[in-house]
Order: sequence, then C-alpha cells, then structure tokens
Amino acid sequence: MGLRGLLRGFSLRAVVVSVLMLSVAAMPVRVFAVATADEAQAAIDGAQAQIITCYGAVAEAERASGNVTELAGVLNEAGALLSQARVALENGEFDVAVEFSSSCTARLEGFTDRAVTLRDSAAHERSLDFMVNVVGSVAGTVAVIFAGWVLWVYLKRKYGQAGSAV
Repeated sequence: MGLRGLLRGFSLRAVVVSVLMLSVAAMPVRVFAVATADEAQAAIDGAQAQIITCYGAVAEAERASGNVTELAGVLNEAGALLSQARVALENGEFDVAVEFSSSCTARLEGFTDRAVTLRDSAAHERSLDFMVNVVGSVAGTVAVIFAGWVLWVYLKRKYGQAGSAV
C-alpha cells in the first residue's frame, strides 16, 4: 500500500489543512528582543528625568497663575505609568518595564512646550489685567475730578462769586 492507500479515507481539504498546520507549527517562533535589567533601569531613569523636567515646567506655569489642571492630569497619568514600570522591574519583567517607561515618555511628548505656552499666556493675561486695573483706576479718577471741576464751574457761573450776597 502506498501513499494513495493511506490517503483514501481523507479528503483533499483535510490533507491540505493538515499540511498547512504542520508548516505553521514548524515555523520558527519570532523572538522578541528581551530587555535586560540595566536597559529597563535606564528606561525608567529617562522617564523619571522627563517627569521631573515636566513638573518644573508646570510649577513655572502655576507661578504665572496659569490653569494647570489638564497638565497636572497628564503628569499623574505619566507618574502612574512610571510606577507600573518600577513594579515590573521589581518583578523581573524587564520588557514590561521598558514598555511602561516608553509609554510614560510618549505621554509626555510635547508637554514642556504646552507648559511654557501656558506660562507665557498666563503671564500676558496677568500683565493685561494689571494694565486694565491701573489704567481703569487712573481714568476713573481723572473722570471724577473732571466732572467735579465742570460742576464747580457750572455752579460758580450760575450762582456767582462765592461769598457775595445773593
């Protein structure tokens, strides 16, 4: 009995599927790059340095009276990712630690620029508010003095010189 005798009970479809499955099973499994503890620690250190830089930018924006609520939320998310990276490192899951650190760094992409823009716009608004308050106060004072002078001139003309008999 040859190969035909063995295959008589099987349909062509079953044979093709079986051959494909054996081919897939025989393929080498893709090997992912495995991170070392040093690589994971370096990734965490880089993410932490970026968080510290971003925190400084947020503090400057807040000192300029900027609304940093959204930026603080992003910092909290990045901090949570960094914490997860540290836990993964402690558990020996170096690839996961690198992944969380990369996510943290990606979450903070462009963050400093946004904080600087917020700081500058808050400083500009504060300066504008100051100018409006000063100019408004000065203009109001001048208006009150001028109105008082006009009223004095009007009353002086209407009732004559002060101290004269009416």
